[in-house]
Amino acid sequence: MSILTPVTAETATPEQAKIAEVLYGARGSAGYSGPYAYFLNDAKLTGLANALGDYLRVGGDSLHRRYATLAIAMTVRHWNASYAWSVHSANAVKFGLGQPFVDGLLNRKRPASFTEPKDEVVYDYVSHLLSAKAIPVDLERRAIDALGKAGVVDLVAVVGFYTMIGLGCLAFDPQLPPNTPRLSE
Repeated sequence: MSILTPVTAETATPEQAKIAEVLYGARGSAGYSGPYAYFLNDAKLTGLANALGDYLRVGGDSLHRRYATLAIAMTVRHWNASYAWSVHSANAVKFGLGQPFVDGLLNRKRPASFTEPKDEVVYDYVSHLLSAKAIPVDLERRAIDALGKAGVVDLVAVVGFYTMIGLGCLAFDPQLPPNTPRLSE
């Protein structure tokens, strides 16, 4: 448990409250929760991060939301970010990836098949980026062909941003929603 305390509605400064209203309102949340409640200790950073997160979470201009969601789920699972996983694994099902796909991610198993060809490209790209910390040239070509150059840039940004969220979950250990199990390795 972190000794850094989360910002709450009762402890928020006017600047923090203004950012929290935008942040949590966009997510349909009534309360201060998750790693952002801790990030609010730096209100300016949180405001900037929220704008970037909103752009990336919905897929930006160049990356379809389905592929952004796939990358987000893979990234937060990579980091064992239980809080973020509880939100984004549900989004992965909602945006058409399916429960078997999400169960495979949960169990760190490559899907036996992919519903859409681009799903496999995104899966392979994110897997290589997170595990090998490099992208083979042939995979980069496949990704550019499937997503376009701007889509690949957005994909990398999604992984980077949700790495920040994942690390925030690990560092601050926000309270999990009710009936949410903690991820295991």
